[in-house]
Amino acid sequence: MMRLSCLTLSFQNQFRSGKMDIFSFLTTCRALNLDGADIHMQSLKSTERVHLKELRRRALDLGLSISCMCVTTEFGRSAEAVPKEIEKARQAIEIGLFLGAPLLRTFVGSAPSADKTEEAHQRGVAALRKCAEIGADLGMPVALQNHSGLTSTGDDMLRFHRDVNHPNFTLLLDTGHFAGREGPNGPKIAGLGYEDYYKSIQQVAPLAQFVRAKLYQLDEKGVERHIDYRRVFNILRSVHYNGFVSLVYEGKEEETAAIPRGARFLRSHLLEA
Repeated sequence: MMRLSCLTLSFQNQFRSGKMDIFSFLTTCRALNLDGADIHMQSLKSTERVHLKELRRRALDLGLSISCMCVTTEFGRSAEAVPKEIEKARQAIEIGLFLGAPLLRTFVGSAPSADKTEEAHQRGVAALRKCAEIGADLGMPVALQNHSGLTSTGDDMLRFHRDVNHPNFTLLLDTGHFAGREGPNGPKIAGLGYEDYYKSIQQVAPLAQFVRAKLYQLDEKGVERHIDYRRVFNILRSVHYNGFVSLVYEGKEEETAAIPRGARFLRSHLLEA
């Protein structure tokens, strides 16, 4: 059974303006009839245990699962920065475990220049394997999300999965960040079109243990203009995906107006036979 959650960064303007904090975000998720809350580290008011205890209890009171713990890491650009980035991942694993999240989301990042892509890939492989080892020791799987850069295609993601080669390492499918799709955000690679984009989704879907559904431009019914979500959900069903689909809004419309429509739109696909 697929379940629906929302990433805190979908409401980043509300957080930045002080109109929303992590607790009102949880209340909003409940009001939107979501099943879970997808939490980014930067959305936490504090990492102190007293704050995390209150957050965990609030989620329980609202009947929400913490669907994923999210940290932004960059392993590709600089070897010198890798130890600090791995430490960020370790801290996020510990916090996620306390909150009850099932896995940690990481990025691998980008190469510093085109001629150093292979070097960056190998650096990313070593760093992700280390994160997976830390996660295995602490008790949380570590997932790599495709997010442009070194993970712009399904082939890129499958290569990381093969090269990291650790049982505690998995993949997270982002519907917005594969090359070939038109519209805002995401990687642009000459010669790739929508069929390449959907092929990447098909490649990663069988290995994905979490899905992020990007929304950019919604019509009055909440239908996304740049992604055929009927096709995406058909792909997920074809591989018997059984996990969370997390709404991630990156559009220009007011978040409090767009996200409720987007949530209803995604829920309608989850409910289809």
